[in-house]
Amino acid sequence: MVEGTVKFFNRTSNYGFINGDDGKTYFVHGTGLKEGTAIDEGDRVSFTASEGDRGPKAENVEKLEEIKEK
Repeated sequence: MVEGTVKFFNRTSNYGFINGDDGKTYFVHGTGLKEGTAIDEGDRVSFTASEGDRGPKAENVEKLEEIKEK
């Protein structure tokens, strides 16, 4: 799992970008969010990194605060 900070997320278009702590920028689509997760700019998140057609992609995205509450 990689951790990072949400750089941008457009709920209308259902996509955005996450700045990973590993220095990479990851594309995230709304379908890559764990069920019930909503993200906004500045949120700290954890995710599975993969390589998409156009570069690094984030999947199974979950807010870190929500992970700690479990």
